[in-house]
Amino acid sequence: MKKSLMNKFTLKILSLLIAMLIWLLVVNVQDPITTEIFTDIPVTFVNESYIEKSGKLALMVEGKDTVNVRVRGENSIIRNMSKDNITAVADLTQIIDMTTQPIMVPVTVTCPGIKDKNVEVTPRNIPITIEERESIDCIINTELVGESKPDKNYEVGKTTAEPEKITITGPKSVVKNIDNVTAKVNVDGMTESGERNAELVIYDKNHDELTDKQMASLKFDIPSTTVKVNVELWRTLQGVTIDALNSYVGEPLNGYQVGKITSTPEKINIIGSDEALQKFTVNGNKLTIPASEDRDITGKSADCEFSVDLAELLPKDIKLASGVNDTALIKVSILPLNSKEYNISTTDIKIENNPGNMNVVLDKVEVLVRVEGLTEELDKLEKSQIHLSIDLKGYTEAGEYEVPVKIEVPDGYQVVDEVKVKATLTNTNTDAVAQKPAS
Repeated sequence: MKKSLMNKFTLKILSLLIAMLIWLLVVNVQDPITTEIFTDIPVTFVNESYIEKSGKLALMVEGKDTVNVRVRGENSIIRNMSKDNITAVADLTQIIDMTTQPIMVPVTVTCPGIKDKNVEVTPRNIPITIEERESIDCIINTELVGESKPDKNYEVGKTTAEPEKITITGPKSVVKNIDNVTAKVNVDGMTESGERNAELVIYDKNHDELTDKQMASLKFDIPSTTVKVNVELWRTLQGVTIDALNSYVGEPLNGYQVGKITSTPEKINIIGSDEALQKFTVNGNKLTIPASEDRDITGKSADCEFSVDLAELLPKDIKLASGVNDTALIKVSILPLNSKEYNISTTDIKIENNPGNMNVVLDKVEVLVRVEGLTEELDKLEKSQIHLSIDLKGYTEAGEYEVPVKIEVPDGYQVVDEVKVKATLTNTNTDAVAQKPAS
């Protein structure tokens, strides 16, 4: 009895397998008809010249530029089909009515291997807008990509796009809002001048990049938005001295004289072509700031400071190196007649009545001391004869204090100006307590 039941179960399994095999054979031999729906198929225009010949352009409506396609056909074809195999076009010569709002255009869909009667598109018509066509000529600016840099000892001196200008044509609403066109070039690792490919980026008047949709509505008079950029590498020249000796005009007030003339910074780094740098070094490797009416000290009785734009003073094919500020500060010292300036290190300042539990740090490296005396005597006065000190009596709390500097000079000389320094007082036992080992 048990053996008979097992035989029946085995026959059932075998029958099922045979049925499945027969079904597969039938499917592959007969290739049954099946249906598939493909969604969000992008629609493109054809016969755009039909609208463009009247000076206008057709535009897709945002969010209404795709269709769904229902395809019916043999299973062997349908199962190998993808969205990429389906083409949906809106033929502008088939516009239903130019006076409607919106204007509707029928959509035609083609699928390889599928008869037209077996293709159903939804919606059958899509809305479009018609805009005035406008063109604009734009100079192509160049810009380095992010933090890209050439090899060390070089910087980018010049970049020139090829072509230097393009014509952009598109819908008026997009074209009139274009602000500039920039070719972004990557110069990473460049060791010599040469060409690099660069992608054009178009910015609107808010300096935002145009969207993909806006870019798709534009046409250019060049084959693609990738252009060549000629990159010229320049060598770096370090330690160029700023010469401000004759940078001013006029004379100070009667009874006063011009003292030191200093520049901040005193030296800069520049980059330039080999030829330009060679000429520059022949002239003493210095940048001379010429006299200017903008730097007039006529009638002055106190120090004068002037800002100078260094970039404007550089010769052709030379620029400031990266990280160098365009502006230098020129200081013209104005002193009473028969006076002289001395720069004295703050390490030479004697600290009197320093609280025993305080560290004292002064904010300056040097202080400027002006001394008056007979001309013949001033030439004899040495810095070592000038003694400076500060008195911290009464400064018992940690903090920052502006403290007057006591200046002692030999008999026959007088100090012209009062001098102050900022002293920072901190408790010396703070670290000691923190580092004291546990008992």
